[in-house]
Amino acid sequence: MVIVIPFHSSRGCLSYLVADQKTREALLVDPSEEIAKEDYLSRIKEEGYQLRYIIETHTHADHVSSASLIQTATGAKIVRHHAAPSQRKDIPAYDGDTLTLGELKLRIIETPGHTDESISVSAPGIIFTGDVLLIDATGRTDFQRGSSRKEYESIWQKILSLPDETIVYPAHDYKGRIQTTIKEERTMNPRLKWSEEEFITTMDNYHPELPELFEEAIAKNSI
Repeated sequence: MVIVIPFHSSRGCLSYLVADQKTREALLVDPSEEIAKEDYLSRIKEEGYQLRYIIETHTHADHVSSASLIQTATGAKIVRHHAAPSQRKDIPAYDGDTLTLGELKLRIIETPGHTDESISVSAPGIIFTGDVLLIDATGRTDFQRGSSRKEYESIWQKILSLPDETIVYPAHDYKGRIQTTIKEERTMNPRLKWSEEEFITTMDNYHPELPELFEEAIAKNSI
């Protein structure tokens, strides 16, 4: 059985501690310096987990990753897309790769669009979508070699191909939420009601302000 423990920063960054209930082997998805390193480590120790992997779903542009700090403390291996700019990757991830946590199998799915090196991570009944599919929204596509067309394809051809009851865990939410489902997004997400061309045109013309910490985050997360 899979266990998912969320961490939510005050600015809406989401991280997830994922574990196999039987073996207590675990991985951490998208750790952020906005959440104290000790918060992650104390929960890992409290639950009796052995942290095997740290997964970055993409190169974050709005917060500094704490992957290297967590790795130093635990010895866990860092997993990133093979084309991610950071050289700190013990396991370069490719589409279809599998990570094993005890009896739990997690699959890497390349889901470009928000960035060109975005990945999602799925296990039976759940998926971690990074910033590609959010709750009632989708990731912006106007920097980091993003592509509105590729994001549409990633969402519709890969993520939404999963069963309706699949629980979706995004990397951000600004309303205090931590999860949704494929069915809820199909039903409620306004951007998923657009046609392919409407989606591409609208997202190509969507240029919100750059995130806080943009330059610092990109620089530090690309090392």
